[in-house]
Amino acid sequence: MAPLPHITVLMGTSNGAAFLRQQLASLAAQDHPHWSLWISDDGSTDDTLSLIRAFATDRPNPVILLRGPQTGMSANYLGLLCHPDLPPGPVAFADQDDLWLPHHLARGLSALAQDPAPPAGQVYCAHRMLLREGRAPRPMRWRGQAPAGFRNALVECRMPGSGLILDAAAVALARRAGVVDVPFWDWWITLLLTGAGATFLQDARPGLLYRAHAGNHLGPRTGLHAALWRLNRLRDGTYRRWACTNMAVLEPHMTLLTPANQDILRHALSLAPGPRLRQLSAHRHWRRDRLALWLTA
Repeated sequence: MAPLPHITVLMGTSNGAAFLRQQLASLAAQDHPHWSLWISDDGSTDDTLSLIRAFATDRPNPVILLRGPQTGMSANYLGLLCHPDLPPGPVAFADQDDLWLPHHLARGLSALAQDPAPPAGQVYCAHRMLLREGRAPRPMRWRGQAPAGFRNALVECRMPGSGLILDAAAVALARRAGVVDVPFWDWWITLLLTGAGATFLQDARPGLLYRAHAGNHLGPRTGLHAALWRLNRLRDGTYRRWACTNMAVLEPHMTLLTPANQDILRHALSLAPGPRLRQLSAHRHWRRDRLALWLTA
């Protein structure tokens, strides 16, 4: 096989000192050594910046530290992805509090190199293990039984950003849309790239440990509290607002989508939010999630 290419790792940070040292160590321990790290820090007031600078001093790999926009996580990550000086080539996304397994970059890049890519590119998504304090890691619920599709991406994000690796073509396409105001950057990337016809490669083998803790951006991740949190987001209209915002923001970028997916988006936007989500609820992955969205709509 040809040598695996250099890859740029994009990480957004914000007061992440509690776990950042371990995440940076897991990046340094990757089997694939040819990477550079771009970090956008969103106004940290703890030891985050000093940890990054110490890591940059100790590593031969380039480490670029930028000042984030301080307008939310989505703007921070999309600003990194669309930075004018970002080098061409594949990109991997990293959360500040996860732990990468040593094979993550090599396995993702190898998967992207296997098949001829469509014009919109390819996206690799690693499975994740759940890491909770005081407990052994365990696999998270596997979502790879059905292929990712545009209708599914309109109503949920099955591709968490912390496990995504984009090839050069997918990066270039996402950069064409630029920095947009959306609730979640990984949901936006999945929506845009599925709509454009990119191939999503879902790996059943875990590539990272996802750390569940009280400060997770998207609420609690496990147990009864997590279920109640998600149910309340459906009940109070928050989820409807997220999904409809994504569709409204995508409309000006209609030309990036395949003709078939342009028609799907036009039809969805022609409906009121309730009927729109009721029709699309059938395309959520899990049966209980389909039922929950249908009842809410």
